[in-house]
Amino acid sequence: MLRANSQLRNSLSQEAVDFLEHAAGAIERILPHVEVDPWREGPWLSAESVWATSRRTQIRATISVDNGNTDPSRSFTTAVRRRHVPVVRQAAGQTLDPREFDICKLVVLTASRLMQSPTTAWQLPFSQAVLEGFDESIVALHLTAHHNFKAPLGRVLAALHTLSEQSYENKSLTFGCIVEEDTTGPKESSLFPREYLTSKKYKALSDGYRTAYRVSSDGKMTGFVDLERLDIRPLTEKHFYPAWAERIARASRYGRCGIALSRHGDILVFEEGSLRFTYRYGKWQYWNHAHILKLLRDRAKAQRVPPKILGRVVSAVYRAALDISFRRSGGLFLILHNRGSLGKVVRKGDAIEDNKRGKTDSDFDAVLAEHKIQALPRPVLVELASLDGAIVIANSGQLLAYGAVLHPLRPGRLRAAEGSRTKAAIGASNYGLTIKVSADGDITVYYSGREFIRI
Repeated sequence: MLRANSQLRNSLSQEAVDFLEHAAGAIERILPHVEVDPWREGPWLSAESVWATSRRTQIRATISVDNGNTDPSRSFTTAVRRRHVPVVRQAAGQTLDPREFDICKLVVLTASRLMQSPTTAWQLPFSQAVLEGFDESIVALHLTAHHNFKAPLGRVLAALHTLSEQSYENKSLTFGCIVEEDTTGPKESSLFPREYLTSKKYKALSDGYRTAYRVSSDGKMTGFVDLERLDIRPLTEKHFYPAWAERIARASRYGRCGIALSRHGDILVFEEGSLRFTYRYGKWQYWNHAHILKLLRDRAKAQRVPPKILGRVVSAVYRAALDISFRRSGGLFLILHNRGSLGKVVRKGDAIEDNKRGKTDSDFDAVLAEHKIQALPRPVLVELASLDGAIVIANSGQLLAYGAVLHPLRPGRLRAAEGSRTKAAIGASNYGLTIKVSADGDITVYYSGREFIRI
């Protein structure tokens, strides 16, 4: 990121260079749906995150590196915009939201503060712990301010990391809590979660599926919630969450914040009924479901398919991908641009109503043929996706194949470290939009033979 002959690289210790480059990359890590221009080094500018356009389609972010000594101070600047598909009348869809702006602002201000010191700041050693904790500090600061909490959420997240490494009766621990802004805990109440996670019984008492602690905005435990019996309206098509987390997602509405720890060690943060932040495999991420769905819809567009129908098809596949991702089972979806391309992608005998299908397959095909993909029960679609092979769908939602082996006539170009499912996904993306969910939980979208976005 820093040029080999840059003034910053020549002035900084290697630890400081590593930190600066790591901090600059936080925007793309936390906001995978945005595009970040290459960072440019230049004369000193104050650390800031400002709107670069009147329509708020671009943010200019600047990290300042102020030495305070004889060496010239420098700055590091980039432009941030939403990833987009070139289609007509899309300016509104490219508008960044205030939360994305705040995350960019926290990244540059926090990085600039850590790079400055009254002593020889540019030679400060940055430990691995500082690098690994940077993204989490941004997320914790953002959530604390966004929900107007008096106690920082950072200590809750840190406690959940510790909990994820422990077990109870040979089972990985799960955990859940609902944090409420409007409730103030008793003055003498124990501080949550520190005092409650030192005892085994309190660690195992909440699972985040059926039960959760209720916590006040000042960090005190105020109650214990039976998530199954909460008298709250059901969620709608506007809410996005893994199916297993529906109860805590439902409880996160009306200004609350739901936080859950899964058996896989994932930390999930819910707001207003939807998954908003996750921590998986050392990476924090902000989920902007509306924009991700827009990207998928724009890539899956085809003639003669009304936008509303296409939107429902893409939403159904996206929800299934979320479920598969957070249960770590893996899956592969292909939304064909042209149904006539089916024979160019799917192995003979794998397509629904193929004359080489066996009787059992044909009987099951007949049952599935009665439903469009957007009308299939969510668990059914997830189980179909768990079969070896891929689910192939027309833009209208008609199920064309399930458990299908993809043999695209135009194969994908593959790096040595990637597997056969990735190769099939890349090749098939020459005929439509491919969504691959790995066994590790990554959701990768391919289009026109290349990776489009990874979430």
